Amino acid sequence: MPAWSPILIQKIEIHALGFVLRKLQLNRHRDAEVHPHRHAYTQLILFLHGEGLQTVNRRQRHARKGDLFIIPAGTPHGFATLEASRPVCLVLDYETKESPRLRPMHRHLPPETLNELHALLAQVPPKGRLTLADYAPILAVVARLLGSAPVTPETAPTPRLSDKVRPLLGGTVPLGEVARQTGYHPDHLTRRLKRETGLGLRAQRNRLRLDAAQRALREASSVAEAAARAGFEDPNYFARWFRRQTGRSPSAFRDR
Repeated sequence: MPAWSPILIQKIEIHALGFVLRKLQLNRHRDAEVHPHRHAYTQLILFLHGEGLQTVNRRQRHARKGDLFIIPAGTPHGFATLEASRPVCLVLDYETKESPRLRPMHRHLPPETLNELHALLAQVPPKGRLTLADYAPILAVVARLLGSAPVTPETAPTPRLSDKVRPLLGGTVPLGEVARQTGYHPDHLTRRLKRETGLGLRAQRNRLRLDAAQRALREASSVAEAAARAGFEDPNYFARWFRRQTGRSPSAFRDR
């Protein structure tokens, strides 16, 4: 089952000046995580509502409403939610003559551009056969997103504070001790981490625990065994904690 629910999906083939649009889609994320994957085409992802952690080429960025990512063909990318947020994203799949030389790019769109895009998307049928009149707002959406607005190429990853903290969060070491070992006061460390990744110290630990819990639920024979593997002594507490993090019970996650 896909990790998102399509709100609008139109499989299109528009050819113009070396540009080929394959699909336009609106997705609402359902799962807490989309594992890294690649496509044979360039993909554009625009966050319209909500927020999450968008990973492109192993670089993780806190994505909010208005953040636009251009991901070239063959580039690994993934996604993780923040707490209970289920963002809505506009996705374009396309190809261009420049695709082999394209680098991952990111920019933030202003509110007025997002308002224009919402108005244009409201004119596109959610699904079904398109009429000639439907192509005008679709092409206008493409022009707004891939026009001449400046973009910022993604640079090579640099060492980050979160990379230093992450190995210390896997066990049961108190968060105050984690902060001491990294040379920060806990409040200062949380502020630094939030600026860097969007997640504070406790949320970073919850993110790692959730990853371990989801892996354990996929592999273990029971929820109780998965709880133990993820480091939780009480399966009932584990079930409550997991629901707070994902909005669903461990059993529902296993059934999916």
